[in-house]
Amino acid sequence: MKHSILILTAAVALLSLAGCDEQEQKGTTTNAPQAEEPTAKIRRLTVENAKLKAEVVALRKRVDELSLTPSVLLAHVTEALTEDRSAEARQASKALDTRFAESSQAKAARVAIAKYDAAVKTREAQAMALEARGFYALQAQNAPTADGIRVRVESIKLGGRWTFDAHGDEWQYRDAERGEHYVLLLTTFESTEKNPNLPDVGIYRIDGKKMMRLAQMEYEFRRWSSFGTFIGLYHDFKNDFAYTKAIPFNAAASISDEDAKKLFVVVVTGNLCHERGSKIGQPEVRYSLSYDCASKSELNISDFTKGGYRVLAFFNRPKGS
Repeated sequence: MKHSILILTAAVALLSLAGCDEQEQKGTTTNAPQAEEPTAKIRRLTVENAKLKAEVVALRKRVDELSLTPSVLLAHVTEALTEDRSAEARQASKALDTRFAESSQAKAARVAIAKYDAAVKTREAQAMALEARGFYALQAQNAPTADGIRVRVESIKLGGRWTFDAHGDEWQYRDAERGEHYVLLLTTFESTEKNPNLPDVGIYRIDGKKMMRLAQMEYEFRRWSSFGTFIGLYHDFKNDFAYTKAIPFNAAASISDEDAKKLFVVVVTGNLCHERGSKIGQPEVRYSLSYDCASKSELNISDFTKGGYRVLAFFNRPKGS
């Protein structure tokens, strides 16, 4: 009896499996999707690809918007104004006003643009004056800034002896050769950088609507903290921009006696041509003119209206000019 039940159960199970198999075969035949046509598939994939690209573009735009913080926008304003790209600066300032109107950066941007506009008006007025009066419309400056270096002028004069490297009660000097004079400049350079190059200072004569270079200044340290620092036994921290922001120098350029009697101009440029280095002798540290850097040998009015050049002094200027 038990065997019959087992055989019957097995038979039912086999029939059930057979029925399921038959249903699966029928379902497979009846419900199988039809193959997509190649053209339709390409269209569908093209649409999906376009949607994905649009989503990527939208996400990138959102990331760019989120990355434009007040500080970044203000940096855009400052950089654009420095490079005279006022339209870009105004656009960045407008974005600040729109998104961060009450931020300190938005206010700083508005102030920077106002100062830029005032400077432009000043330059335009100076250009008109220069056009009318030539170089005589320029004003000598005693503390201009040349490419981040402030040049504080203490005195400029003609002389026969150039003194420098003072230490204790002693100093070094050079005398001008026969038939020549020194143009002597006592100045203090100020910089926020730790090892800046120093600006080029040139002596120019006015020739109509041009300035022609006569000579270039050389620099020597004005003083040393002690004799030991002068001969290199100790480091002089007062003569190193890595430790102080202001260092006094005595500079000089040699011109002929004939040129010294004529009209000439002392001009500082935005070319940072003098670099710190070492030499044989005392002191071991000095600033020397880089071989591949020099100011223009010929200047015109536009060099001054663009702000790259500044007059430090006129010599033998005609009265009423």
